[in-house]
Amino acid sequence: MVDLDFNKTIQSVNDASTQVFIKTKEDTKISFRQWGEAGPILVMLHGGYGSWMHWLNNVSELCKNFRIVVPDMPGFGESELLPYLPSLDQYAQILVDALDKLLPEEQYSLVGFSFGSAIGSHMMKFAGDKVKRLTLVGYNRTGNMPFKRPKMKSWRDVSSKEELFAAQRFNLSVMMLHKEEKIDDLAITVQTLNTRGGKVRSLEIVATHDLPSRLLEVNKPIDIIWGEFDVTLINGIDNAQERMQELIPDVECHVIDNTGHWVQFEEPEQFNNCLLYTSDAADE
Repeated sequence: MVDLDFNKTIQSVNDASTQVFIKTKEDTKISFRQWGEAGPILVMLHGGYGSWMHWLNNVSELCKNFRIVVPDMPGFGESELLPYLPSLDQYAQILVDALDKLLPEEQYSLVGFSFGSAIGSHMMKFAGDKVKRLTLVGYNRTGNMPFKRPKMKSWRDVSSKEELFAAQRFNLSVMMLHKEEKIDDLAITVQTLNTRGGKVRSLEIVATHDLPSRLLEVNKPIDIIWGEFDVTLINGIDNAQERMQELIPDVECHVIDNTGHWVQFEEPEQFNNCLLYTSDAADE
């Protein structure tokens, strides 16, 4: 395995967090990292082949207004793999149960990115009044076409750092980030650490996702944040907005210009401001 250089930014944000492991009934350990000590609680769910680092560019600022709780979901990052392949409902229930142990009395809002947005929508069924608001980020399963992942380059069998960075740079460019200048060493390092930490295929879990049956009876505010040029929206941003407004008439859609799928990393200030605007903190 090609060694990565030490990254000060990742280490600094990591060191500012507190980490707790919660055991599931299957005896699987789930890592939760937390930033901030006061304010409404945001539980932030990473994307496929991700970890808490999908929110690396966001948590340091957001924790000035929120208590931030970020799991590495089972099978990703520092969390253990479940002993079976769960359905999406089973996966969502496991996370709700773990949060009940971590936050037994507190309410929280859910913010889910990509794979995490599907997880979050299913968690609403089980969490009940514990959840105050749901924000979907880069949500791409709008029901009009099956999701199609762009063709990626293999990074697993490379023999040098240069080959590794070239593969990950390409993968970020076709899937995650719109602006070339944002695909820097930090983005590539996060992408490499995240993909190396993946122990399960997220697409196998999300195959049982059914948004309408999960959200149509949810009486909680729902927001969606997309990047303007999110390549996972096969029919484009306008079609995605129309589709979601048909499914959920009260949904609030927000588009951040000139950004791709990993919108919160590419334009963190705009994303954080959008989250502040849509959150309960805006009313306090």
